[in-house]
Amino acid sequence: MRKTAVILLLFASLAGRAQTVAEAVAKINAANAVETTVTFDVRTVRNTSMLSEPLVSTGKVSFSAPSSLRYEGLSPRRSLFVLSGDRVLTESGGLRRSVDLKEKSRYQALVRNIAKSSSGGLVSEKDFDIRVLSGKELILMMRPLGRDMSRMFAEITVRADAATGLIRELILRDTEGDTTTISLSGVSFGRELSADLFNTR
Repeated sequence: MRKTAVILLLFASLAGRAQTVAEAVAKINAANAVETTVTFDVRTVRNTSMLSEPLVSTGKVSFSAPSSLRYEGLSPRRSLFVLSGDRVLTESGGLRRSVDLKEKSRYQALVRNIAKSSSGGLVSEKDFDIRVLSGKELILMMRPLGRDMSRMFAEITVRADAATGLIRELILRDTEGDTTTISLSGVSFGRELSADLFNTR
């Protein structure tokens, strides 16, 4: 009888887990979907076994739906990345370059992923094996299922506000064990953004 009860409890917990994952994914996707625009500050900390100190950088992100993206690096050095329409602009160390998306296949994939994410498809159970931890924060621990993603990342952790579902932090652990932590702050939706921000010429 005791063994049967344990088995029943196990199945009940698994069923509850599946429902929790679906609800958590839906909440985070809905909260972080972008109807018009979003801006936020970002702080990135890269920990690698090759360096004794972490690499820290800061910047600002501006996004206009469906797929116009601007990242302005502020420290440790200024840089710029703009993706809009069929072109990409990069600027770093005084060098400025504008290229056609057709020349950069990796940017084409980025455009597709950005458009998917902004329309409410940021997280998908088809793309990740997901575990959920909930409390003061809503945490998704995601193992990539696709070949390309699993070659780059062993696990991606999403930390979001438990009440709103807004993402606060992403932790990317690559296949070598190195981690990149991306913290978001000052998130603002629906602000009017100048088209000049996304000029790629």
